[in-house]
Amino acid sequence: MDHNGIEDDDAIVLAARNDVDAFAPLYHRYARLIYRWMYRETGNAETAADLTAQVFVQVLQRLHQYRPGEVSTFRSWLFAIARNLLRDSWRRYRPVSLPEELVDHRPGPEDVAIHRSLMDDVRVALDTLPERQREIVELRLSGLSMHEIAEIQGTSENAVKVAQTRAFRTLRNLLHQEVLT
Repeated sequence: MDHNGIEDDDAIVLAARNDVDAFAPLYHRYARLIYRWMYRETGNAETAADLTAQVFVQVLQRLHQYRPGEVSTFRSWLFAIARNLLRDSWRRYRPVSLPEELVDHRPGPEDVAIHRSLMDDVRVALDTLPERQREIVELRLSGLSMHEIAEIQGTSENAVKVAQTRAFRTLRNLLHQEVLT
């Protein structure tokens, strides 16, 4: 985050100490990032949503404890609270096994929404790849082998492997940047 964003965060925190409604911009700025992290850690949309809500409840309760300039940034303070809450939840968590016939494996509405959001991010990242690399990724995702792709592109399997490695590295970097923003 740039220097202006940090100052903006601190100004919002100071205003929110007197008017909780002033906190809304920080919630909108960070809720999605916290939710995604919680979802990646728990693998469950409902649990991730609950934990995200708990994080922001704790943040609002402790807002008076945040010291602009003494802690590195509001963002790091927020994520420290989230991390501690996540650790506490794992300590309390006791997995319960349900009989397989009672488990609904269909995705819920939150899972569908997350999947759509992630797929949008992947589509945008794919569009940034050179055409040959994008084609290789799309063909691999369609289930084609390296040999089949090499035949389609009129090249060697080794050339396909090298291009695929570069494509996946680029995609990982792009998607990692998207998660951080």
